[in-house]
Amino acid sequence: MNRHGAGFTIIELMIVVAIIGILGAYVYPLYSDSVTRGHRTQIVALLSEQSQSLERFYTKKGLYSGADNVSPGNQHYRITSDLADNTYLLTATRREGTPMANDACGNYTLDHMGLAANTDAAPDLTQQQCWGR
Repeated sequence: MNRHGAGFTIIELMIVVAIIGILGAYVYPLYSDSVTRGHRTQIVALLSEQSQSLERFYTKKGLYSGADNVSPGNQHYRITSDLADNTYLLTATRREGTPMANDACGNYTLDHMGLAANTDAAPDLTQQQCWGR
């Protein structure tokens, strides 16, 4: 077979498109999962940091209420605090319109006893998967 032009045939192009499609179908979910785990790690670290800050405040003042240095969160989660004299509860709520809005781990809570939990989490997820510990 004698070719006049030095180009690609439609079959060769279709094979390349198919290979790219297969790789994309495999790689994108892995990338997406990695990004999600990164955002989970970030909020766990921020909640732990806020807990330590509240403990330092308690050490100085003898109570949690009155602490005003609680972070509002980050671009993916909003942190709210319920502070009483001898207890606190930090809640990280997923922000709407972000990649974490429908995350299977749900919202995060951390209290003065160090009890970490997830509300609205998928039933098949473990604390290890959501909190990394």
